[in-house]
Amino acid sequence: MKYLYSGPVSGVTLQVDGAAREVMFYPGCEVDLPESNEYTQTLQALDYLVAVDGQARPGRTASRSTPSDETVGKGA
Repeated sequence: MKYLYSGPVSGVTLQVDGAAREVMFYPGCEVDLPESNEYTQTLQALDYLVAVDGQARPGRTASRSTPSDETVGKGA
């Protein structure tokens, strides 16, 4: 599945179907990762991945939330 990555620059070697696969991650770039892979699920839990087709995992939003202009700079 294709995802939009929003974490720090990094890379990983994944074992996919018994073969090593190197993946580089750059913020704002698309990556193709297996949905059932434990590393993919970890990146989703960290909110570093959003499905490109807009289909987020059940119970998750399709985009990361950011503070609105009205709340930026105001104390809590």
